Amino acid sequence: MVHKTLSPVERDRLLHRLHGYLVWVGAEIPPVFEIDGMQIPLHELVWRLINKKELTDDEIAGIESLISALEKKESCDEAAIAKADITEEEANNLYKEASGLLRAIMDLKDLGQGAYPDDYDLRRKAAQKKVRDAHVLLKLVDKLG
Repeated sequence: MVHKTLSPVERDRLLHRLHGYLVWVGAEIPPVFEIDGMQIPLHELVWRLINKKELTDDEIAGIESLISALEKKESCDEAAIAKADITEEEANNLYKEASGLLRAIMDLKDLGQGAYPDDYDLRRKAAQKKVRDAHVLLKLVDKLG
């Protein structure tokens, strides 16, 4: 099976999408993330933290540490897309992982800033409405353009 190498145009397109304002909306948080050789259930952990009524000081410190590790990994994924000689499939997998990590980062940053589930749900609904509105506008622009 022949794998097509990522073209410069496709590379630029993926990086542009990755730098988009709401790239993380709708992205799936990776089920597992490795930190220092240890596998953690990232999706489950983020979900549990989001649904907690109150966070302890230790949990908040852990969230800050996790955000740092996630940001490093997302940065590595982005660098690989930008510079590595990879196939389109590998690039798309890196893009999917990076956008999922950005989603986890955004969710965790909300928690670290004191967002509680009720506030979080309201912000998520507002963001989802903005995304739907943006999609409608993009479709309109495509039809007119």
